Amino acid sequence: MEHRSSQADPLGGELEGKQQNRESGLSGNAYSPLPDGCPEHPEAPLQASRSVVVTVSDPRGLHLRSGRDVVRIASRFQASITAANLSRNTSAVDLKSILQLLQLQARQGHSLHLAASGPDADAAIEALCSLF
Repeated sequence: MEHRSSQADPLGGELEGKQQNRESGLSGNAYSPLPDGCPEHPEAPLQASRSVVVTVSDPRGLHLRSGRDVVRIASRFQASITAANLSRNTSAVDLKSILQLLQLQARQGHSLHLAASGPDADAAIEALCSLF
């Protein structure tokens, strides 16, 4: 007669059977915090995005006064809005910050790449294009 010892878990079940299930890859009572049918990695909701290249038309370039108008318009939107000076090959900056905008050092004739992503990206780009 073979004697096998088994341990009882605190909830009244036997640990031996559960250990065998784990080792064989069977887990009939595995806990999952997700309801049945839910994907483990749900995809993020798609955000609208749009970009455009504009040319600075102001003879004085994009200075403090005109930059203030750009920041005011950009701040009205929920979208994330950036700009990069293609003529100077600068990194993209946040158009909702006057200090970052001035770092572009945009002069008349410079090409700026405006990009927006978020729920109102199209409206943001349309509004900003009217300033250049």
